[in-house]
Amino acid sequence: MPVPLRTYAQEIEDLLSEYQQASHGKIQVVKLDPKPDSDAEDSARLDGVQGQTAAANLTGDKIYLGLAVSCLDAKTAISFLSPDRETLLEYDISRAISSVVNPKKAVIGVMSALPVLGRAANPMMMMQRQRGSDPWVFVQELKENYTVREVPLTADKIDDDISVLLVDYPKGITESAQFAIDQFMLRGGKMVALLDPFSFVDSQLSGGQQAMMRGETYSANLDKLLKAWGLEFTADKIVADPNLATKIQRQAGSVDSDMTVLSVNGDTINKSDPLGASSTDLLLPFAGAFTGTPVSGLKEETLVSTTPQAGLIDASTVMLGSEGARKFYKPGNTPLAMAVRLSGKFKTAFPDGKPAATASPTPTPEASPAASATPTPVPLKEATNEGVAVLIGDSDFAFDQIAGRQQQMLNQVVFTPTNGNLNLIESSVELLAGDSNLMSIRSRTSANRPFVLVDKMGSEERRVGKECRSRWSP
Repeated sequence: MPVPLRTYAQEIEDLLSEYQQASHGKIQVVKLDPKPDSDAEDSARLDGVQGQTAAANLTGDKIYLGLAVSCLDAKTAISFLSPDRETLLEYDISRAISSVVNPKKAVIGVMSALPVLGRAANPMMMMQRQRGSDPWVFVQELKENYTVREVPLTADKIDDDISVLLVDYPKGITESAQFAIDQFMLRGGKMVALLDPFSFVDSQLSGGQQAMMRGETYSANLDKLLKAWGLEFTADKIVADPNLATKIQRQAGSVDSDMTVLSVNGDTINKSDPLGASSTDLLLPFAGAFTGTPVSGLKEETLVSTTPQAGLIDASTVMLGSEGARKFYKPGNTPLAMAVRLSGKFKTAFPDGKPAATASPTPTPEASPAASATPTPVPLKEATNEGVAVLIGDSDFAFDQIAGRQQQMLNQVVFTPTNGNLNLIESSVELLAGDSNLMSIRSRTSANRPFVLVDKMGSEERRVGKECRSRWSP
């Protein structure tokens, strides 16, 4: 085994010893040495632990560095513990233990206009020897702990067994589906909603700038529900904040600072909140903001905000690049909320009941209405239980290429987070689904350690320098 892997293996063994010690006998650790053609190698394969072939290995022997967790009839495996996921090691092991201790998984409903659940190859793609797309990484990881179920954007009802509803970019959502969400929240439902004033993922899938020039928009909102809750979302405007600007390397090799692609960290994340504490840094491209005051009965907590200098610019400015953002940017004087949590008894957005269905042909006089086998439930107009909604003003941050990078490790593709984006969306679900222990572990996983004080000093120097140049210019 290469020396770095041997060192990492020792770190894993030490951590497992701590698990065993802290469990007071409830966890037993069995170490196997899967030599070629041995019973231990057969056991590893049966448990789902796969051997990896190192590039520099000339003997052809395989390296086993994985684990299997079992409890009664439940079993789960981590086929290979990659060093690239070292910051996620404790979380991955704890998640595996949780999945076998609690074999009955909570149901997470996913409603999205983006292919977050993957996309099967259609006949035309098969003819061109193209394959479908896999689910996004955050969905793959949620499936490790939960039963993930697709909910269409035309749904008439949210199933009662859904613990958390994840609404990711609800572009084109029908009024009946908003009514279904309304009733879900009145029943005391829990929801994570990713809205967006401009989704570059959707724009790329739909044709990019050419489609925008034809008048197509790439925004998603739950306007009717938010209005009933006392909030508004900037569905046609994006946040620009020079203090959170991200340095982006362009194709020509130049480095540009884009104030609409936000690198969020430090005081702009509410660390006093359990959910905010799970995210040390975020990358939010073309995000929107929430304004307004919640109606009586709802409590609002700001999770992620801008600096006071942030402003709002038209979403169409994205076509002009960073130069366009700088041209139309006007500084504000108060922070803008980009992620909030509402809790309490929600107000209905449909006081007159379920919206009318699409018109159908008028029945003939001879026709008589068929008797319904099950009576239609009476729509709720008042909340029967307290609900929770986490609202985030961006959906692209959950996209694989924004949240991290994929790389080949031995003969396996490993996804490594490069910021806290996955922490935020997965911790939101974990907290609402009741597994706050996993969320507290995930809060230690970010690989990005920005020099906050140095960056602040640099910003101050640039501000003073700008004032000096302005003062002494002829």
